[in-house]
Amino acid sequence: MKQKKVEEFRYYEMPVGRFDRALLGEKWITTYRTGEQHFHNFFEVGYCYSGGGVVFLGEEAPEYKPGTISLIPSNFPHGVHSAEGSVCSWEFLYLDFAGFLEKCYPEDKYRRTQILQQITQFPILIHSEDYPSLSGVVRAIFEENRQQKVLNLEAVCGYMYVMIQELIRLYEDMNAEHNKEVLHVEKIRPALVHIELHYDEEIKIKNLAEICNISEAYFRRLFVNCMKVSPLEYINTVRIQKACELLKKQDIPMTTLAWKVGYSSVSTFERNFKKIVGDSPKQWRLKSKKDKEFVSYQTRVLRGW
Repeated sequence: MKQKKVEEFRYYEMPVGRFDRALLGEKWITTYRTGEQHFHNFFEVGYCYSGGGVVFLGEEAPEYKPGTISLIPSNFPHGVHSAEGSVCSWEFLYLDFAGFLEKCYPEDKYRRTQILQQITQFPILIHSEDYPSLSGVVRAIFEENRQQKVLNLEAVCGYMYVMIQELIRLYEDMNAEHNKEVLHVEKIRPALVHIELHYDEEIKIKNLAEICNISEAYFRRLFVNCMKVSPLEYINTVRIQKACELLKKQDIPMTTLAWKVGYSSVSTFERNFKKIVGDSPKQWRLKSKKDKEFVSYQTRVLRGW
């Protein structure tokens, strides 16, 4: 029997009033060593300026080189690994598309859901020369974060809107040529979006299967095959991510926090929090106050084969 693989969950907090966080500068010039793959709570965009190696995307490991752009939806395991002796320069963006779309279309939940489905289908590695329009938008968001000029927020929001259009077109092109495995992922995509939008409600696996128009037994098998975790493990991961976001923003009683992220029992909430994060909610809140930008979770989410 194969030993279960594990990933680290790395959490980023968005600055107040923004939908983007950029990791810039010399700190990200290094020799990358993947170790265990990790995943994030926001959509990640990476831009490689120099060096080479591979990007682990689940079970795949496509190569990267200068000009490579990585587009990785939230909750997807990945990691950058430099070639032997290669010092690489990357910069990264974390984008809250769900929050941005809610601002753009506050009264149209259906449209927000459809767009979110279209732009978070699967991870992609592209080259800037092949997609100059998308590359230009990514670089422009980096520069807005680097220079911090007047009307910076408005400019970034404009670029994010254009980026959404570019991503929709990109995925349309990719879907025309993509393999059968990706089509399997698309079968459960409605369930993933439903979990993201309704994590604070009761979610039954049979209802997720109905949303995807497949049987519950097939849905469970397909979900594990595509996501490498069970539907329940995935739901708990999303809920704990949302709990962490609330803990970072406000001092909230545990009973209220549990209810806000979909748990009717505080003990069940605290048990899942400890399992995924490695600390109790109160311990994690104290640690997070010491680090305003990034919190690395100690515990892993098991991937079941």
